[in-house]
Parts: sequence; structure tokens; C-alpha cells
Amino acid sequence: DCIDDGCSVEALLKLDEKLAEDEAKIAASVEDIKDAQKTSFTEENAGTLAWLDNFLGRSGSLRAQLQALRGMKDSDFIQQIVKAAAVAFGGGRTTDYPKVGVSSYSESPP
Repeated sequence: DCIDDGCSVEALLKLDEKLAEDEAKIAASVEDIKDAQKTSFTEENAGTLAWLDNFLGRSGSLRAQLQALRGMKDSDFIQQIVKAAAVAFGGGRTTDYPKVGVSSYSESPP
């Protein structure tokens, strides 16, 4: 909610709490999938585990950054960090830049 308008300390704390809750749920799911992999290995589960492990790493890094921001007073810097985190997790981008497809600079000269 606070990505465009800046975050209050309370909003950062709520975000940290929510991330911690989600991390715990995902960590439990990871353990369940690992247990299932022991008896019936699938490539799909292996891919899911890799994705979830990646998410847990990014989420943990974000939480560490949020905790470091608690005492900061520079709201512009905090807002930039929160926007960067949103983009890192796939949100916050309102345009199609960088656009996928052939660019004019990739053409061969005539």
C-alpha cells in the first residue's frame, strides 16, 4: 500500500510481520515437499523447491533491509528501497519497460 506514497514505521513493521508469517508457511511447505521428494522424486517438485528457496532468500534479505530501515529518518531513501523491493518481487512496475521484443538498434544496417 505504501509503495507510491512512502511507508510509515508502522507499515514497515506490519510488512516485516507479514513476511515473517509467509516465510514460516513457505518453510513448512518446503519441508513437506522435501519429505515427498524422498519417496517419490519429481522434476516439478525439484523446480518448486528451487523457486521457494529463492523466494525465502529474497524475502529474508528484504526483511533484513526493513529492519535496518527502522531507525532511519531519510524518507526518500526508505521509499526508494521499498520501491526497489517491490520491483524485485515482481510488483511496482506500471509500464512495459523494458519492453520485450526486437529493438531498432538490434537490426542489421541496410
